[in-house]
Amino acid sequence: PAHVIFDGNMFVQLRAMLESVVPPPDIPLLDMSIGEPQQPPTRYLLDSVARHNDKWQFYPKAVGNARFTGAIEGYIARRWPEAAGLATADQIIPVPGTREPLHFLGHLVTGTKPNAAALVSNPYYHAWRAGALASGGQIVYINASAETGFLPSLDSLDEATLSRCTILYLCTPTNPHGMIASPDYIAKALQLARQFNFLLVVDECYVDIWRQTCPTSALEVANQMPAPGDDPFANLVVLNSLSKRSNAAGLRAGFLCGDKALIAAYKLVVANGGALVPTPLLRVAGALYRDDQHNQTIRQHYTTSFQILSGHVPIIIPEGGFFLWYPVPEAFGGDDAACAQHLFGQWGIKTVPGSVMAEQTDDGNPAAGYLRLAIVHDHDKVDELGQRLA
Repeated sequence: PAHVIFDGNMFVQLRAMLESVVPPPDIPLLDMSIGEPQQPPTRYLLDSVARHNDKWQFYPKAVGNARFTGAIEGYIARRWPEAAGLATADQIIPVPGTREPLHFLGHLVTGTKPNAAALVSNPYYHAWRAGALASGGQIVYINASAETGFLPSLDSLDEATLSRCTILYLCTPTNPHGMIASPDYIAKALQLARQFNFLLVVDECYVDIWRQTCPTSALEVANQMPAPGDDPFANLVVLNSLSKRSNAAGLRAGFLCGDKALIAAYKLVVANGGALVPTPLLRVAGALYRDDQHNQTIRQHYTTSFQILSGHVPIIIPEGGFFLWYPVPEAFGGDDAACAQHLFGQWGIKTVPGSVMAEQTDDGNPAAGYLRLAIVHDHDKVDELGQRLA
């Protein structure tokens, strides 16, 4: 039953963990538990919404339109020149954010192998797990810990598991660590996908939030590799969203790009039972993908936020994304749940204990002993957070 399968969701566990804990009544709560941009929409976004506030009478189309596709082609060409022109128009499709397509992709590989396995990064975003469940295969969690450089260990996968694999979910920059996968790492994952014939799904929703190193895309890496047949994106699907890039989580817009056959199948699925991006919002999304200036402003905001925080407490500033993966202080003996309860009850800080973000494996829980803090607020609140943490 769904209520049994999904009650393990990390936010459900967090609510239960904090249910009996009362935060201090005399200070405002700092909720750092949800990775949702708290800054108001940029003027560019608001102007785009006003400019495109028409055509609501038309049903949206699964394939989007040529103007949106052109905006994505331009974005890819500017962002990753090595991938420019590789995707044909029928390999780019709009999506309502990344959560739904991450789930639907699992349905598309159902029944493609006997005794199937779905590989999921651990810790994980719940939509990756939902897609793995939809695939019908046994879920195999790939640990990402300090010992593996906070990237899922591809070397830990044996040939028997890879042979059964139908789908592999990766994310770069990673959630929650903010680690950027190298081109070599992505190439190895894609090489395995082609060698053992499974679908590599790369969630790149944080790819435009970074500090020093500009993250590459699996689209660009694919261009450097020999591909079976005439499709440079064979066995690969990349998801991108405006939620973080443009502080537009409520817009529910992004794109899916990759393997021709897979994209064709995905169009059929969403045309029959998926959510489509309304035409006016698709035009807004296209405008946002055409503009890089607003994203640079947003990116600088997060960079400044981590600098403010580092002035209060010693932290390792993440390479990408806006999460702080914070080691639990020694006084708590590695108990992230106890530390989260203490921060909530004594200091009015709501965080996510790492242990609820990952599954227990034979090698332990790779997220135990950490807290995830979403550094998404204005700089005054980030400063206040730093003072309380200190």
